[in-house]
Amino acid sequence: MIRYLIAAALIALPLTAAMSEDDQGPPRWAANIARKQQVIMHGLPPEYSSLRDRQPDTRQKLRRGAELFDRHCASCHGRSGQGSGPEAFALVPAPADLEWLANTPRSRAQPYMYWSIAEGGSQFESDMPAFKDSLSKDDMWSVIAYIRAGFPHRSP
Repeated sequence: MIRYLIAAALIALPLTAAMSEDDQGPPRWAANIARKQQVIMHGLPPEYSSLRDRQPDTRQKLRRGAELFDRHCASCHGRSGQGSGPEAFALVPAPADLEWLANTPRSRAQPYMYWSIAEGGSQFESDMPAFKDSLSKDDMWSVIAYIRAGFPHRSP
């Protein structure tokens, strides 16, 4: 009998937490889904759809990407890109888990990532800042290369 009560409580806990999110704005996953739905339904904005990084992913580029990721992204996305940085718990919706982008075909991932970094998440009610005015194109490509390489330099 006690096992059934414990099992019921464990099932009810996530449901209760999910229902309590209604009054706190969009659910934690909403912006990530909205961004992907935008791309599925309408594609990327034309100015981003054909963007590709033409430069090779050198060690220097990956080091620069790691440095920039640590400085601008890790506090929310976490050092391994899982959306678990020290500031992530306070963000609704939660920061995206970026690990899947390392395994997405380059031709699809690069323009999507560049658009996401450049424009940020305001149109999806996300706190992701737009970096198009604060990072150079080369810097954004360095961050993308670092993420696509699977976060090879994980900071201490």
